[in-house]
Amino acid sequence: MLGKVNFGFADLLNALAGPEGEDVSHRIFWGLRFPRMMAALLAGGALAVSGLALQTVFRNPLCGPFVLGISSGASLGVALALLAGMGFGHLGVLGAASAGALSVTVVIMIIASRFSQSSVLLIAGLLFGYFIDALVSVIIAGAHTESLAVYVAWGFGSFGRLTLDAVWLFVVSVVVGLALVVGSVRYLNAARIGDDFATGLGINVKLARKCVLLGASILAGASTAFCGPVAFIGIAVPHLAYMLFGTTNHRILIPGCLCCGSLFALVAGLFPVSIPLNAILSVVGVPVILYVILRGPKGRGA
Repeated sequence: MLGKVNFGFADLLNALAGPEGEDVSHRIFWGLRFPRMMAALLAGGALAVSGLALQTVFRNPLCGPFVLGISSGASLGVALALLAGMGFGHLGVLGAASAGALSVTVVIMIIASRFSQSSVLLIAGLLFGYFIDALVSVIIAGAHTESLAVYVAWGFGSFGRLTLDAVWLFVVSVVVGLALVVGSVRYLNAARIGDDFATGLGINVKLARKCVLLGASILAGASTAFCGPVAFIGIAVPHLAYMLFGTTNHRILIPGCLCCGSLFALVAGLFPVSIPLNAILSVVGVPVILYVILRGPKGRGA
């Protein structure tokens, strides 16, 4: 109901129930407001759950799809799809983004299995980000002007890029990713103590770990494909959920992150389109991350 053109509750009901035609409220709602709202709901919840899963699996409170380079991997996949002509349409972009995110996740898993220090993961994620940016720059150098303009616009990150006919594809992707994460909720609760403890409970740690990381990659890849590289939600919202709900039980934290992430993204989506989305998210995300760091070893990350 809010935007450049505001309309009342009666106009909203008219847009929902009325037939498609020349009605302005109908066109605004279904053409602009509904896809934008769904993009914020889905991307906010998906990135928050993805960040929660990564922080739990790697037992590092500063992990997230953006920090570990998973979002950068998805960006590389989108660059290949849009600039190098390796994929077409929503399915091509979604598949390329998910493949890029999953590839980086596999490498992060290998690094995590060889190094016990969680700081190594953060350094590796930073290096992946620089390396992938370099690859994208090489692809951009040989791209056509039209495809380059599309990619640059996508790179700013926005909830207004999702179209009505692609909403269902975004919904299916998020549902699949959530199913993989929720299906391993016993492992997530046990993984906070350690994989040995999870094994003692009879959990297939290798299978559960793969399912969680695959689900997190799909969630991050789908969000990046449809909304561009969106920062801070994946790393900041899980901590907000911890503070609000006061528990480490993922049966509560997962739906809590879904709600908090969606609400966070919806509020950010209320700002004018002229303001970059990541700038809005940084205003809240940066203080949360600083709070986590300044808590030091006395905090939850100990």
